[in-house]
Order: sequence, then C-alpha cells, then structure tokens
Amino acid sequence: MVTILNITYNSIFHFATAVLIAILAVLMFRYFILSLKEKSYYPEQWANLLRKKKISTELIIIEENYDDKIRFYNFWFQIERLKRENISGDFAELGVYKGETAHIIHTLDKSRKLHLFDTFEGFKKEDLKEETGEAASYSSKNFADTDIKKVLANIDGGNNIIVHKGYFPDTTKDLEIIKYAFVNIDADLYNPIKEGLNYFYPLLSPGGVIIIHDYNHKWEGAVKAVNEFAAKIPENIIEVADKNGSVMFIRNK
Repeated sequence: MVTILNITYNSIFHFATAVLIAILAVLMFRYFILSLKEKSYYPEQWANLLRKKKISTELIIIEENYDDKIRFYNFWFQIERLKRENISGDFAELGVYKGETAHIIHTLDKSRKLHLFDTFEGFKKEDLKEETGEAASYSSKNFADTDIKKVLANIDGGNNIIVHKGYFPDTTKDLEIIKYAFVNIDADLYNPIKEGLNYFYPLLSPGGVIIIHDYNHKWEGAVKAVNEFAAKIPENIIEVADKNGSVMFIRNK
C-alpha cells in the first residue's frame, strides 16, 4: 500500500514539475518574441543614431524603461524638430505627478528651462465636481502620493527646473511673460486642461508644440476641453496613437 502511495505521489510530483517547466518555457518564449518585436520597433531615425552612438546612455536607459514607446518617440521627434528649426522658448509640463515624463522632456534638451506646474497634492475638489467618464471615479486623493523633493531628484535638472506649486492657473498670475516652445499637458480633467490651453497657447512660439494626454473616450472632460479649444484656433489637432491617446497643436509660423 505504501509503495502504491509513493508511486502516486511521485507521479503527481513529476507531472506538476513537467507542467511548471512547460509554463516557464512558454513564458520565456513569449518574452523572447516580445523583446524581438520591441527592438524592431525602433524608428529608423533613432536606430541610425544608436548605430552612430549619438544618443546618450541616460536617454537610452529612459527609452528602454518607459512602457509607452510611441509617446516617448513623439516627445523625441518634436524636441529634435524644435532644435533643427531653432524654435525658441522654454519647456513646460502641467500635471507632473512623480516626474516621469518631466524627466524625459528635460533629458531631451537640458539647455532649456523646464517649468513644472502641479499642486503636488492631488486634484482639487472643485475640478472634480462636473467630471464624467473615468474621471468621475476620482477623488482629491488621486495623484496625491508625490513629493517635490523626490520629483526634482528624479529629474536632476539643476537650475533649469522651475517648480510652480499650487492650483493652476493661480500659479501663473505673478509670472513674467514667458515664451514656450514645448508644453506637455497631462492634467486629466476639463478645468485644468482648458485653463492650460488658454494660458500656454498665446505664449507658444511659432513652430512650438502643445501635447495633451488622455484624449480618449474614457476621459470625457479632456476631450471636451481640447475640442472646444480647437474650434477657436486656426491650427488642426494632430492625434498621436500612443497608449492613452494624445493630441498636438503645432503653432503656425
């Protein structure tokens, strides 16, 4: 009887081991295929500069670790265009959170001043009242788990990083007139996006670009703010096929 039980246990053990090995093999094969696909995604311009070793190690690491490759490359393409065309102006981001995209933007051109606008305390209740869609489930606690010191340490921008902490657009009232070349708006909600477009667009250099994130059906307030503003300006909105949907305005020259 003991022998039969031992055989049974051994059989179960060997079967379970074989199943685990098979699962690991499938996962490793899938990882290998995905790695190949991801490597083959490099835009030719990026791949060419990689071959020539003209991209910094810091930027290569950022690209490898950032999960939305299309969004990353769009930032890169636009900032490289600003350099080629000698578009003057500072950079800015409205909706910084922990500084992930601010780090990308700053690394792409460290010679520019980068203005960071955020409460660094989450959403304001007054901006949540009229929201629908995905944003209707948010509270003032969302995106509150951030800290200016950690953001600045992550970006490592020295004197070229200017933080404007507080409710937007109140944080712009005492600012001198600034010309902007690149603006990233990632504020999720109708009110801050509307106010962001109203503030940044008149100050945008000809050829400068504003990018707005979360332009999709789940973020109804974001879509509404963009569409209302787009109806008032001569430029067309350009949609970007990144993970959560972005749109761009490039100021006419």
